[in-house]
Amino acid sequence: IYKLLAIAWLCHCSLTMRAHADTPTLDWQLLRTISRAPNHFTQGLVYADQQLFESTGRFGQSKIIAYDANTLSIQKQHVLREDVFGEGLTYLNKQLYQSSWKSREMFVYDTDLHPLKTLQISGDSWGLTTDGRSIIMSDGSDTLRFIDPLNGKTVQTLVVMDSSSQRMKDINELEWVDGDILANIWHRDTVLVIDSKTGRVKGQFNFEKL
Repeated sequence: IYKLLAIAWLCHCSLTMRAHADTPTLDWQLLRTISRAPNHFTQGLVYADQQLFESTGRFGQSKIIAYDANTLSIQKQHVLREDVFGEGLTYLNKQLYQSSWKSREMFVYDTDLHPLKTLQISGDSWGLTTDGRSIIMSDGSDTLRFIDPLNGKTVQTLVVMDSSSQRMKDINELEWVDGDILANIWHRDTVLVIDSKTGRVKGQFNFEKL
């Protein structure tokens, strides 16, 4: 059973740095685990309106689900079209934004999961988060895009680089924490802490023990 829900909710991440190569490694502590359905290909998790929302992927299986945040019992869900592969999820201005892979669509819902509109976006989407103004989107490359939540247009890009100016590829799921962007690397146990203004990697978490 896949138990880890999201770093932002289940881990207390201390910013005490320890030297590790060129990028400081940050300490973390696991506080709690909760069992959940093992067959969901989780792409995004958001806590909002006293609920936990999940975006799941795979063609023919993608949906957005609302859970009771304490028990993880399903409250409601909305199933996507069979030709849509669900991806990242974020919450902004009392609305949920769910992106997709390949179909270049972003779906907007209220917290009752009523569809409100569909935005057309450029390129594939992997992870989503928000800085409170724009939607920040990854696409598996080294570049993050800041998207206007009203029309889906890209208004800014940010290249992610390490301390030696090497570009960091395979940027996947995103979280916004205290002005920084947390991003995991696809197929690795590493989560990067990215300066949201410069794109520089400030630190990293190693979750290999999980």
